[in-house]
Amino acid sequence: MKYIAHRGFKNGTKENTIASFKNAINDDYFSGFELDIRESKDKKIVVIHDAFIDRVTNEIGLVKNKSSKELKKLGIPLLEDVLKLKTDKIIMIEIKDYDMNLDNLVKLLNKYKNKNIYVVSFSKKVIKKLMKYKGNFKLGVFNIVINSDKNYDNYDFIGIYKNILTNELARYFIKRNIQIFVWGLMDHIYIDKSFKYKNKLFLIVNTKI
Repeated sequence: MKYIAHRGFKNGTKENTIASFKNAINDDYFSGFELDIRESKDKKIVVIHDAFIDRVTNEIGLVKNKSSKELKKLGIPLLEDVLKLKTDKIIMIEIKDYDMNLDNLVKLLNKYKNKNIYVVSFSKKVIKKLMKYKGNFKLGVFNIVINSDKNYDNYDFIGIYKNILTNELARYFIKRNIQIFVWGLMDHIYIDKSFKYKNKLFLIVNTKI
């Protein structure tokens, strides 16, 4: 199994920060890191999970009502600052703002064609829109059953919730050369001993397990 650091490898730092991403880059335990993106007031792409800044800063308000300059002062980085980091590890980018300007996102990602970029969302609609663009990045969806698709052949990877992972489900995607990322693990994991495809999984984790 390989491991992806959820919102970076915190290890004493805050989530979704340059420091947490550098921690993941510099630790051989991790094959990459995951982050979340939203749009700022000035339509820049910033790295933050929540729609509000309250939980991760000492201020309050919506991300979309703050300029990228204001957010950066609060420790919320630009996506481009992350893409500039020197690494060939997986950078998994989860789109949280479904109304984001995808033209701007693709233009930015295509500036960093040497990076190992995976773009994901819980929204199939957003990912299918991105499939119409030309880009050197991989596309996938976090599956929660209710957003299941009839055909996954156009996806590069799939995010499967830990509680619905089975040998049959894993086999379905492996046969189609679709990479599997397991999410919802928190700080521990239990994969049944009978599970046959452990070496094929990427586990999205909050810490080393």
